Amino acid sequence: MSTIDTICLSRPGAKSVECSSALLGGDYPEQRESVLKRLWGLYCELAAKRRGRLALGEMSDWQLRDIGVSAKDARQQSIVPFWR
Repeated sequence: MSTIDTICLSRPGAKSVECSSALLGGDYPEQRESVLKRLWGLYCELAAKRRGRLALGEMSDWQLRDIGVSAKDARQQSIVPFWR
């Protein structure tokens, strides 16, 4: 996955993996499946944000200038915990 793909996936509404009962490990009652889907969706969202932040931390100064982000801001974002 490229840096741009990682950053694009961190946008709200972007999806890289469809949530399905197959991903969740089998057939469950509807209510339990709904909870598992929401938890999986939350995990996917947090993981995408973390990948994007890590990608910012690995970019060179000229790449950061190209996207309009200062090196200081990129470094600060790269150390933000995944739950924020």
